[in-house]
Amino acid sequence: MIEYFLLEQPKSILFGPGMRKEVPGLLKSYGKRVLLLSGKRWFSRSGWQERFTSLLSGLEVLHIACPSGEPTSEGIEEVLNRARAFAPEAILAVGGGSVLDTAKVAAGLLPLKEKVDDFLEGVGRGIRINAPGIPWIAIPTTSGTGAEVTRNAVVKSVRLGFKKSIRSPFLLAACAVVDPELTLDCPLGITGTAGLDALTQLIESFISRKAKPVPRALVRDAFPVMLSALKAIPENPADLRARTGAAYGAMISGIALANSGLGAAHGFASGLGGMYDVPHGLICALTLRPVLELNAEVIGKDLEILCREAARASSGKKAGAGKRSPGSGASRPLARPSMAAAARRPPCL
Repeated sequence: MIEYFLLEQPKSILFGPGMRKEVPGLLKSYGKRVLLLSGKRWFSRSGWQERFTSLLSGLEVLHIACPSGEPTSEGIEEVLNRARAFAPEAILAVGGGSVLDTAKVAAGLLPLKEKVDDFLEGVGRGIRINAPGIPWIAIPTTSGTGAEVTRNAVVKSVRLGFKKSIRSPFLLAACAVVDPELTLDCPLGITGTAGLDALTQLIESFISRKAKPVPRALVRDAFPVMLSALKAIPENPADLRARTGAAYGAMISGIALANSGLGAAHGFASGLGGMYDVPHGLICALTLRPVLELNAEVIGKDLEILCREAARASSGKKAGAGKRSPGSGASRPLARPSMAAAARRPPCL
């Protein structure tokens, strides 16, 4: 029997190369005053700032470049102060997970007076966001956190010395526009750490005790796509097909974690990330295997499923079964691997 579940995600998701061209029409449905949030360096150096300036012509835009690194409550407070003076009717966030999380919190807190730290789980005042803020549109430029489709933002408080989440269904984006063309300029180092974060999210959400049937079905399809993309991108960073696969895998990882939860690897990453300046995805990658080995007896059957899906996809390519695109089925099934082998040393990892 299927147990009850709640599936939370943005109101709409636009996925595919070139989908950014739909953004002006989406924004005009909210009004003309738009707060544009981006990263500090990549957006201007890559040439995308000029392209978005042209794309948003006809709208009144305030552009704020978010501070480098992971979002801090102090940095978000600065964004909120400038945003309130501008009084935007919508927010457009173009960037990695840090930019998207900043936009998420800004959208939720703009109508409120409390400080960002007041909303941090476990260390703040325990205040919850119980009403919609202003609509925001997410355009990810990395394939990692899946922040474009989640209801939580991870924020580091320098004052409190913690990295914690702010969580509410009212933080979900009005629309996620996932255009893999924006990830083509992403440096390989960031691509790798972000991709390992997404891969960890796919695995942990699948084996979580809170795992739900719809996210698990999505993960079964997305896991081999993500794994294949992460192997292909270093060989050719300009491979749009591989970048599209990574963008798909990261997006699904966000939907899965938002609805099924994560595991101990992310628990370690959350704690260590608040103490040390180490990329989140790198901590996840370093702690994932020990966590899987420690829980092998309990999660072995689930890991078998993911490894079998990855093996099928790989076999399909070797057998000349044609190109696999995100969302496509795999081709030939292989012999079932040993549960013990899959659990203790997953062949797909």
